[in-house]
Amino acid sequence: MPKMLMAVLMSAGLLAGCDGEPTYGGMNFVVFNYTQFDIDTVALTDKRGKGAFTMQVSVGGGEGSVACCYTLKGTEFTAKWRAADPEILGQHLYDKNIEQYFFTRETTVNFPATEIPRGDGPVYLELHIYPDEHVEMALSRKLLGDTRLPIVETTRWLWREHKDALTGFDNPYEVLHAVAHVTRTSWGKYRIEDAADMREYMKMYFTVAANFDQDPAIKSVLEKKDRQPGEFARAIESLPPARIAALKHAGSVPGDKNG
Repeated sequence: MPKMLMAVLMSAGLLAGCDGEPTYGGMNFVVFNYTQFDIDTVALTDKRGKGAFTMQVSVGGGEGSVACCYTLKGTEFTAKWRAADPEILGQHLYDKNIEQYFFTRETTVNFPATEIPRGDGPVYLELHIYPDEHVEMALSRKLLGDTRLPIVETTRWLWREHKDALTGFDNPYEVLHAVAHVTRTSWGKYRIEDAADMREYMKMYFTVAANFDQDPAIKSVLEKKDRQPGEFARAIESLPPARIAALKHAGSVPGDKNG
């Protein structure tokens, strides 16, 4: 391959090797944590054993936290992370055997050859760890704005707008951990990803009734196969106060800091 062409491809971040496998050079590594656990360490490794590494990705976190600079090759990678439940860990910080509260996960990630996004500035290799612990990769030139499940923003909104209605929460960090826990259902069962939909889902869960989704009319919207982003939020926002009161009266108690 001519040196000039090779230099251009390397500056773009993607170089096709002689074996046809893509090589991603000079990548900035960003991890998005949508699980209910705080991640202590996380590594993404290619078949050669080369990898990218970062540390301390809290519940709902990752956006804006960058580790640099890494080169990975191929289409099959291994993601491995070490994590712990923040609530349990907080209760045992001074235990002699604190390691017993950590666990490790490892999974294979397939990432077909992907073109580098057009534009200027750094290229970010994103690793998204979902509530069910499956993992997806992506390339981006955006440092902010690529969070797929807005756990942190939803928590901030809940604490700001509905603090007085949140039962048993002493601070927003407890709300954050509970929201992440409930996300296992809101995303895992209903694929709630839109920011407005997530706000209304968590508002109903934590301030009205934890089993609000069992109401037939609400359930039909949540389970609608062709439901559009924001459609669930609009349905909830259209409910009159009397309907909300009835749901609260007939339903189970709202969610607390134990999820």
